[in-house]
Amino acid sequence: MMNWIRYEHGFKAIYNGMLLTLTLFLLCAVFGLSTLAACFASVFAMLAFQNYYFSKIGEGLTVRFKAKQKRILIGHDEELIMEFENGRVPIWNGTLVLSMEDSVAPKNLLMKNFSGIYDIYIPFAIGRHETTEIRIPLEGKKRGKSRITRVLLEIPHMFGDGSVNMELKDVVSYQSIVYPRITKLGRELTPSPFKPGEFQQRQSLFVDPFQPIGTRDYMPNDRFDQIHWSASARMQKLQTKEFQPISAQMIVLMMNALEKDRGYHDFEAKIERLVAYADYCTKNEIPYAVAINLRTLGGRPYLFIPSGSGKLHFQEVMEMMAQISDRYAKMPFEEMMKHMESSGQLSPTIILISHVQERFQRIVHQWERRYTVTVDTSFERDENGWEKPELKMTGTDSVIPSA
Repeated sequence: MMNWIRYEHGFKAIYNGMLLTLTLFLLCAVFGLSTLAACFASVFAMLAFQNYYFSKIGEGLTVRFKAKQKRILIGHDEELIMEFENGRVPIWNGTLVLSMEDSVAPKNLLMKNFSGIYDIYIPFAIGRHETTEIRIPLEGKKRGKSRITRVLLEIPHMFGDGSVNMELKDVVSYQSIVYPRITKLGRELTPSPFKPGEFQQRQSLFVDPFQPIGTRDYMPNDRFDQIHWSASARMQKLQTKEFQPISAQMIVLMMNALEKDRGYHDFEAKIERLVAYADYCTKNEIPYAVAINLRTLGGRPYLFIPSGSGKLHFQEVMEMMAQISDRYAKMPFEEMMKHMESSGQLSPTIILISHVQERFQRIVHQWERRYTVTVDTSFERDENGWEKPELKMTGTDSVIPSA
């Protein structure tokens, strides 16, 4: 059973009408005006039926969302499916109002919002003990989370001016997560020349002799000290040890969340650039870590995703990129750089996604002696921020909701 909050409008007029028609009916009956008494009796019966109907309407009405969470990219489609099950009293001529945050919007509808919320109006009717399904096509508009903030059912009176509004009291667990747009990196990343490597890779010129992963049949070009004698005795043929491949091509992606002069669009462009690097690393099986100077609680005062590779790691990064907001508190970028260095979190290849600032140039010059450092400012090429497609599609430049 779901909990609904009822708001009733116009019932006082019904009660007054019932009292007036009952009084007139009795007067007509006393004076023998049968035709007029029948008319007043009909009106009284109509008002009494409406009063009873709207006092019982909505009892036993439940709604179920067929998915708890959906993940899409900007510009991609999804479908919101709701299943309603009604009780004993049918509902006619109603209107279902859904309010949802504007990371997603109804597809093919020219709707604008100025408060970060879309209100969707849907005609609604359901019979007695009936189950009906409502499908709403949605489209990802901008990075972020979109939750349903309100479910309201408006049912107008059949006769006269009035209505019954039912607002769902229970929290709706459904939400859409819109991932950042994935673009091509447009460049190649080369391994760092500073050391042969210490990070796992599926294919590499180097192996770690302290990490054996199994054996294989001996081949003529194998070294004599790589033969596994115990395994060879068991298999009755020579077996060669196999070790974990390693590589120096590990990357740390460091993003400066402090805006230069364009605020929201500067932040979004940096995130898209970071996602382009993450996508490249995932496709080329390069381990990478992510650090953003957004303040967090705990021993590490900034947002950090440890090094990893593969699709699961990429999904973790995309989840985090969809949730963060430029409204979060930020720390100076150079402080995060110093903390990364002192805690040993730097990798052979360092990518700094930031506008150029003199305050951290000295740190960059020091790192270039030991690491391969790239300061990526390519996100600044799109200077015309007011022509962003997000503005044309949503009609607002409001920031995304906080995670």
